[in-house]
Amino acid sequence: MNEALASAPIGVIEATTDGEITAVNERAATLIETAPAAAVGEPLATGFPASAADHLSEILDDEPTPTAFEEYYPRIDRWLAVDVQADDGLRLFVRETTEKHALQQRVEGLDRRLDRVQRIDALIVRVLQHVIGAADREEIAQSVCKRLGGADRYDFVWVGNREFNTDRLRVVDTAGTAPELRDRIDTALGETDSLPGQRAVDTGETQVIDAFADDASSPRGVRQAAFASGLQSCLAVPLQYQETVYGVLSVYAGQADGFSEQERAGLETLGRVAGFAIRSIRQEDLLVADTVTEVTLSVSGESIPLDQAAAETDTTFSLSGAVPRGDGPVICYVTPESDIVAVADDGDDEDNEDDENEEEGTAATDPSSAAAEGTPTTRTIEQTLAAYEQVTDVSWIRAGDDPLLQVTVAGETPVTALTGWGASITSATYRGGSTRIVAEAPPEENTRRLLETVNDVVADTDLLAKEATTPSPEPVAAFRNELADRLTDRQQAALRAAYLADYFESPRGSTAAEVADSLDIAGPTLLYHLRRAQRKLIAAFLATDPATPAGGDQ
Repeated sequence: MNEALASAPIGVIEATTDGEITAVNERAATLIETAPAAAVGEPLATGFPASAADHLSEILDDEPTPTAFEEYYPRIDRWLAVDVQADDGLRLFVRETTEKHALQQRVEGLDRRLDRVQRIDALIVRVLQHVIGAADREEIAQSVCKRLGGADRYDFVWVGNREFNTDRLRVVDTAGTAPELRDRIDTALGETDSLPGQRAVDTGETQVIDAFADDASSPRGVRQAAFASGLQSCLAVPLQYQETVYGVLSVYAGQADGFSEQERAGLETLGRVAGFAIRSIRQEDLLVADTVTEVTLSVSGESIPLDQAAAETDTTFSLSGAVPRGDGPVICYVTPESDIVAVADDGDDEDNEDDENEEEGTAATDPSSAAAEGTPTTRTIEQTLAAYEQVTDVSWIRAGDDPLLQVTVAGETPVTALTGWGASITSATYRGGSTRIVAEAPPEENTRRLLETVNDVVADTDLLAKEATTPSPEPVAAFRNELADRLTDRQQAALRAAYLADYFESPRGSTAAEVADSLDIAGPTLLYHLRRAQRKLIAAFLATDPATPAGGDQ
């Protein structure tokens, strides 16, 4: 081998026409993991690593001819590209292509994953479209099972509803090719062992079982039935809105580790949307019900920021309205019943404002003197409420003789628990150590479960009164129900929040920007929803022909 080939950056192996190695450069020796001196004199068939297809042996069996091939060599765990030259002897040029093949495999794997994610996302979107349009909880369950269970990806699907009166699951619908599993699940729901679906309801968190047959926490009969049907992994997603779990979606796959992070995210989104749809159905039931169950509760505990602030400021607060924001928080419109003193914000012009007030004959308020007299100030109340973890926003809509405070609460509070559960809060009074809440629920709802829902977030809950009431006179109820059918959820929330925030008063108690901020939306978005809601409201009131639609979105 000449000096140029011996020092070449690619592997070079020289051999006779009979296949006996005569020379090996350093790069070739490194690639085939041998010493140059040890390879010399060896046949190519044994000195060169064997591949699966073994193209080199085929070449040596016939008349040697120039050729090229690329193969994987298991002994050295490398891909090699080999160019064979045949003249007076054989010369093999060897290059490693392992990295190229690894990159190609990664690309192909990503392509397969992307295709899988796209197919799953498309499936989830189709299911979501049917869930949003469902008329009741049974139709939601049927839509989910029919479309998920009919997909190639999932072998068995079941949806269970949470029975609030017993706090147990009831299977509503199933789909897939594991009929025996349905019977075992029904049986297991009445036993002490916990299914992944039951754990998802109890914890409010997704449960993933990568190897279902080995999951000792699940009932033995269920595991056996799943294994017999070829089911190896399971994912259980709670059907949840805010803090309330209404049921569960359990999906089974035919391979271990059958759920990617993307699938889990998509199915969790489906669970949240289904939970929202169930809650909307419950609220619709409340709107159209001939009678509702009105309950009066007394609650106490540290998770009631308005009650805590009432004690700290020696003030009584009355809740005049509550608007669920849609993403968990609830906007509360609160009136202080005690005398309060309006105090201007600190600023560079405070002295000038005091001078102007004195010239007009109105004495400016001194915060220190008000505090000394024991009279709470607007600033004291605002700062006190803002300090609580559950309060995300607080602002005064108006002060003076008829004050109104806007307080947004989130997390675990009685107000968020009740609205998340589907109840409508009609009034509440916070006296500092004693909170009284009046709420309405559909007549078929279980009062004990409502109490437990609230009791989960407070120290103590007492039922003071319970009665069936008629929501409103029939003509008024019919008008409201018809209009509610025409308004979207966002239009209703925007209209109610603007009304409670005195946006329609003159002068306005809140600006459009302030109302938009309370709903966590942009100002133009608020005005968009308000204009369409107002058009529908006015059209419903002024229409002379009953068949005329109450406004549109044109």
